Amino acid sequence: MLLPRAQASAAGGLVLAVLLGCRGPSIPADSEELAPGVWHHAVHLIEGPWAIHVVEVDLEQAWAAGVRLQTARARNDESGVSKTSELAAGALAAINGDFFFGTPSRSSGLQIHAGELMEEPQPRSAFAITETGRPLAGVFAMRAGLITKSGHVLVVSHLNRKPRASDELTYYNRYATADSVRAPVGFFLQSLDSVCTVINDTVSARVMQVRRQVWPLKLGARQWLVAGGADFAQSHTISPGDTVQLYTMLPPADEVLREAIGGGPRIVRDGVPSIEHEQESLSASFATDRHPRTAIGFSRDEKRLFLVTVDGRQPGHSVGMSLEELAHLMSTQLQLFTTSRTSAHQAINLDGGGQTTMVVREQVVNRPSDPTGERSVVNALLVIMPSGRAEG
Repeated sequence: MLLPRAQASAAGGLVLAVLLGCRGPSIPADSEELAPGVWHHAVHLIEGPWAIHVVEVDLEQAWAAGVRLQTARARNDESGVSKTSELAAGALAAINGDFFFGTPSRSSGLQIHAGELMEEPQPRSAFAITETGRPLAGVFAMRAGLITKSGHVLVVSHLNRKPRASDELTYYNRYATADSVRAPVGFFLQSLDSVCTVINDTVSARVMQVRRQVWPLKLGARQWLVAGGADFAQSHTISPGDTVQLYTMLPPADEVLREAIGGGPRIVRDGVPSIEHEQESLSASFATDRHPRTAIGFSRDEKRLFLVTVDGRQPGHSVGMSLEELAHLMSTQLQLFTTSRTSAHQAINLDGGGQTTMVVREQVVNRPSDPTGERSVVNALLVIMPSGRAEG
């Protein structure tokens, strides 16, 4: 006997639900557990076609097992770039990081490694992880300063960049890209505290030297150079032997940021696709054209982290995604094949194109778009175990 269409549809839905289970539909994935709370999923969607790789991290379980996130920067001082697979030596998994520019290359946005600033934030989205393993996504802003012996607060405008005005102050740390630091006026500081970081903290330091001409200076751990332009008017207020305080505020002030890496734009905000390329000064074609993509996001409860790559520029294998398609993947489709059956509530885009690379257990698992294979990058985000060899 034939059922009326409505009844047939309901019956078919019931059968489908029984076959699929109460968790609803899913997409078959090639999945592997890399460590407690860490999985690698490989998925191929025919409608693109799209070849997708996801590293999923249960932050509570992984943190309890000693798994950590860590950024790494290219080790080639001349070019400023290295391959993601080189930076991922000893790591469980890794993805390429931020956009970059210049020769030697430097990151376009924020990078924090082991609690120390490597690159200052820019008005584009970045991903950060706190000391306790809480993920954050947003546009970060830096506020820094030097407090003199007399209590005057001198505003510091930038990190590891030359003063852009004759009366501006910047400061350098050991992650300055050049082997030496040069500035017309500078105050060489040695920390009086045991910590290296100055993020959301104030560090006491002794003025070891006041520089009034340019000569090379190599900085080490717990050392800084506060540098000014040639006409810096307040240089006379600081003398060798003075005890000063250096601070850098990077909201949220109540969090200890352990690692961070830049990217942009934001593509998922509060569970909804939100392609914010205009706010972050990226072109419309960058958003709408299909490219290989790298992204990072986390669940609404902030307990699941997703590192994602989508191959592109390879007809028949994977054509790449627009940012809208990438946002849909992050906010809706991840739940169809991840272990947690959740998707990203917040997500940002990272550098993509030929740089898009995912490494799992020291092997590149995606197919980079260049015929010559993997491109070099300026930095990467790593998933490591305590015994991992990866270093910044």
